[in-house]
Parts: sequence; structure tokens; C-alpha cells
Amino acid sequence: MSTDTARSQSTETTWPTLGGTRLDALATGTTTHASVLWIVAMTALVADGALTVYGIRLGLTEVNPVAAGLIADVGIVPALAILKGGAVAVAVIGWVVMPADYRGLVPAGLALPWAVASVVNVVAVGLAL
Repeated sequence: MSTDTARSQSTETTWPTLGGTRLDALATGTTTHASVLWIVAMTALVADGALTVYGIRLGLTEVNPVAAGLIADVGIVPALAILKGGAVAVAVIGWVVMPADYRGLVPAGLALPWAVASVVNVVAVGLAL
């Protein structure tokens, strides 16, 4: 008889659960309202872009170094089109490959930072006027 316990243990791989009940509840809520979140995300995208263009034309500077470098290289509107278009493209790919129960997190992941950026831009433009 052997006392080697390594052989008695399973070699089957078990995957961790994805986030637990809080993430599941968040995912369910966002997926339920995914169409509204896509509208919010696209509205925030346009608002952030328009306010960025307006702020730069007022003399403000872009604080994102990647965006600032691209703006310096190709101009404001083309740079924002490239950056925002790239983000939307990645989001659409994420939407396609993500499990259906978690898809609502994709537009939420776009809407939140762009909404925050829009608010920051409103404040910055307001202070510049």
C-alpha cells in the first residue's frame, strides 16, 4: 500500500468562477439595459469628442499623452476619429465574443469613462470661457 497522495488527487482542471454574485447581478442589470447603455455610450462619445475639439480650439490641452501625440501628428478630428473608432471596434468585438449574460458590461465599459470625460471637459471648457 502506498501513501502517495499525489496519485489520488484529480488532475482535472477547474476554472474559477467569474466574479461571484455581485458581478453576476451587475452583468444581469447591464445586459437587461444594454440598448440604453449603447445609446448612452455613443452620446457620451460624441459629447466627449465635441467638447475636446472645442476645448482645444479654446487653447486647452489634451491631458491624455497618447491622444495628445496623435492630435499633434494628424490633427484633432482625425485623431479623435481613430481613437474613438478603435475603442468602438474593440467593444463590438468584445460584444460578439463575450458570453451573452455579460454583454451589457461592454457598453457600460464605454459609457462610464466617456461620461466622466465629458463632465471633466464641461468643467474645463466652462472655466476657460
